[in-house]
Amino acid sequence: MKYGREAAFWLVFPDKNESPESIRSYLQEFSYKLPALRDPEHALVKKSGAKVTPEAAVFNLKRELVYRGRIDNLYEEIGRPRRSPTTHELADAIEAASKGVAPSRAAVDGVGCFISDLQ
Repeated sequence: MKYGREAAFWLVFPDKNESPESIRSYLQEFSYKLPALRDPEHALVKKSGAKVTPEAAVFNLKRELVYRGRIDNLYEEIGRPRRSPTTHELADAIEAASKGVAPSRAAVDGVGCFISDLQ
């Protein structure tokens, strides 16, 4: 992973009905090597402002939110992918944060399913 030494990454599962067993199965099925966190009370969801899954959040070393939104523009709408993404907002935000500067865009709406029970 490109920023593995400079940053920490987690997959956050906000669904209150997601069991630890189903999360482990998901991680294994898709060969994810990232740690996973359950967020049934939506503490991280609220801190990041996430509204849909998948959506990413980047925090700087001061634990300030510097980016929230889509990973890239592969999907402009649900079920309609491009052949390949033409923008990479998450990578750009990580790169900026690793240099101690603000990303060019602080938020870009994600495309996905709304997080259930979000208040």
